[in-house]
Amino acid sequence: MLVKAIQKFPSLKDLIPSLNQNKIYIYPNLNGIGLGLFIFFCFLISVFYQINSGLLVSIIIFFIFFISIFVSHQNINNLEINFNKEYLLEAEQNEILNFQILNLTDEKKLNIDIVHNNKKIGNFNFKKKLTSLRLEYQNSIRGEFYLDKLILKSIYPFGVIRTKTNFYPKTKIIVYPKKIKPTDSLLSEFAISKNIKLDEFEGIDEYKYGDNYSKIAWKKSTIDKKYVKIFSDKKKISNSILDIDKFNHINFEQLLSNVAYIVKLYYANKANLTIKHKNKFFELDNNQQSLNQILKYLAYVKN
Repeated sequence: MLVKAIQKFPSLKDLIPSLNQNKIYIYPNLNGIGLGLFIFFCFLISVFYQINSGLLVSIIIFFIFFISIFVSHQNINNLEINFNKEYLLEAEQNEILNFQILNLTDEKKLNIDIVHNNKKIGNFNFKKKLTSLRLEYQNSIRGEFYLDKLILKSIYPFGVIRTKTNFYPKTKIIVYPKKIKPTDSLLSEFAISKNIKLDEFEGIDEYKYGDNYSKIAWKKSTIDKKYVKIFSDKKKISNSILDIDKFNHINFEQLLSNVAYIVKLYYANKANLTIKHKNKFFELDNNQQSLNQILKYLAYVKN
């Protein structure tokens, strides 16, 4: 069976850039303006005095100027920036956002500056299809935010034409309270142990059939008799409940920072914890998702 392929010619709609595409701004720098004025005066003088060689030089320089515009446009075109849809960050901390720049063509992209909040991240050459980069971010206020625009700038190839394009990442940044260690008196008020060390054992007991060999206290054991370590009561720790509603006398933002510290401490020590607030319960366990759920709640919650 023969199938005839019909070539589709681009329509006017295909040739005109979409409104969703990032606009590329092209303009001369001081050197470019000087070169443009030089071409203009060379052309006027050559025409007025009928100097063919001067006219030829003007045309050649103008051609170089035009090529510079075209190459500069191509150098910054077809680049795409990809961020994660969501980042969960701690307030007042310098956090690193990992993102990627995609080169959608086989052409190399050279001498490109990346600017964020008027601060240059660096100068890069994108020779591969995919390049991983890092952006430093900090926010002192908890809540939900969106990343400011990134600007890609380039002066290439002859140093007379500037090009730039703006990217507006559609990424959500959720900032949870800065974790602050509570005082000893406040920890007592929370009724939470100051030190959670589940790996430390309280004593030893005789080995019984079925006991885990990883708990054997080898230093105390002999050839004829074995002993096992007795660890802290994990059930007691796993039933710990922190009721935020009971601490209205504490500044709410400070309280959230203390809760964030306790939550991260329990998670780091693989201990379970229940957070209660306004008849809502959040269970913290070894799952990263449970930790993120609590931190997001602390980021959004109102007193």
